[in-house]
Amino acid sequence: MYLGPYTLFEIVEQNEETSLKIWAIDLDIKHPLNHSLKSNCFPLNGNNLETCKKQNDEQFKLLLESKAEIEIEISQGYGGSKTFTQLDYIKNTLIHFRKWYKEKGLEFPDSDRYTQQPERKPKYQEYEELFNSFLSDPNANPDEVKSILNDKPHWKNPSAYLSQARQKAELTVSELKSRPGFSWIDPKGTAID
Repeated sequence: MYLGPYTLFEIVEQNEETSLKIWAIDLDIKHPLNHSLKSNCFPLNGNNLETCKKQNDEQFKLLLESKAEIEIEISQGYGGSKTFTQLDYIKNTLIHFRKWYKEKGLEFPDSDRYTQQPERKPKYQEYEELFNSFLSDPNANPDEVKSILNDKPHWKNPSAYLSQARQKAELTVSELKSRPGFSWIDPKGTAID
């Protein structure tokens, strides 16, 4: 996810002179719209509407990708006030770009091309698929299996996922422990089936 600053390029007329104006749009939580704008003017140096569009298309793409990533986090229940502020910043920044495209009579970049992402599986399904692939692998390395299936930062509560996957496979703890790759589970022998 990219949180800026985003830059909007445009050709402007100032004091009867044509120049390149670059707007920097920064995340600013102190501002009511969660962003601030600063601009600088430069000589054209060969820049024109086409070069501005190319630059703005790239920034628009980054905005849409960031928006999609934040929305996925929110849909998975990881949306705190910081996440919603970031989404608000992205949406407000997109408005500046849409306004520029509209004023110039240009079509927006193909939003679907940037935001269509494969539908993510729920975590429990992702865990079950990994569990089953390791379960069916006769050469599964216990260290590798443990590092993936017991990764607390990724799974939050890996023991609950392991228990559910084991029960779904209709295996007892001792049966699972006898499988290649799963010798690491229940090291103290205290698990109850």
